[in-house]
Amino acid sequence: MQEPTKGTRRSNANGNDYHDDFECADTSEERAFWKTESMRQMASSRWTNRPPWQKCAVLCVCTIVVVSLIIAVSVSNVKVDRRFADLEKMVANLSAAMTSITSKVHVGKETDQNVYREINKLKFSMEATENQLVSVEKSLKAIDGLEPLKTLVNQLKCNLDKITSNVSTEGCCPLGWSFYSTSCYYFSNEGKSWDSARDSCSRMHASLATLKDDGEWTFVSKHTMPFYFWIGLTDERTGDWEWVDGAPYIMDRRHWKPGQPDDWRHHGLGGGEDCAHLHNDGRLNDDHCSRPYRFVCKASVAEGPERSSVAAT
Repeated sequence: MQEPTKGTRRSNANGNDYHDDFECADTSEERAFWKTESMRQMASSRWTNRPPWQKCAVLCVCTIVVVSLIIAVSVSNVKVDRRFADLEKMVANLSAAMTSITSKVHVGKETDQNVYREINKLKFSMEATENQLVSVEKSLKAIDGLEPLKTLVNQLKCNLDKITSNVSTEGCCPLGWSFYSTSCYYFSNEGKSWDSARDSCSRMHASLATLKDDGEWTFVSKHTMPFYFWIGLTDERTGDWEWVDGAPYIMDRRHWKPGQPDDWRHHGLGGGEDCAHLHNDGRLNDDHCSRPYRFVCKASVAEGPERSSVAAT
């Protein structure tokens, strides 16, 4: 008798027709197994039947790739280690120079001109050390001894700020911030809208910069030129220009570009121009608050702004 297959028409005891729709699952699984096993055997056979020189070539290529990766990682680590060693030397030299210049200032051994010349050299070395420190930190986030070195460099920077400014203010500006009078300033490298810039400053325990005297205007504009930088000046809330700390702004046309502020509305962004930024020549201009400009944060030295990655804020 012929075995029933899938879709075979049969009759039951009552004479009713039905379809015996089944297929042996075991047979399907068995076929899959033998198909897989056959492929494995074919692959193994292809490898086994290769000429010895081909096998050797494949193994050599794999070995070269692995060794190259090991060498690349090793060279990278050696470079970072060397840069870290160079950084330690730079900090040691800075410490010695700082001790020397502090001593000379206190005892008055040098003329003002000589002291000024040495301070300028020290400032240049400090900036180079800060840049090197940031570079090493980016290359290897977790390196033994980096944090103590950062603390030492920050302390040296603090002492240098006090010497150059001739003040004895308590507290210091963190690395990445600039000191003037009794405040710390952060000059961003990336662009954000005015609102986002304000929030970024706030997360660093600071605010968008308020510039209250000519000396402060000069200091900040020197650091911002030739780029556009938001500051903490807006007329969005009341229609009158005011600082972000709530203090009223007293109009001084010397600080503005000619014909500004003009609240220009034909930029296609909606509304007028309610936020002020420093133009590429250091003078003010009003613009739409959504523009992605760099920004200046300001915090009191006593309050201690926090160094933070603004890109992540």
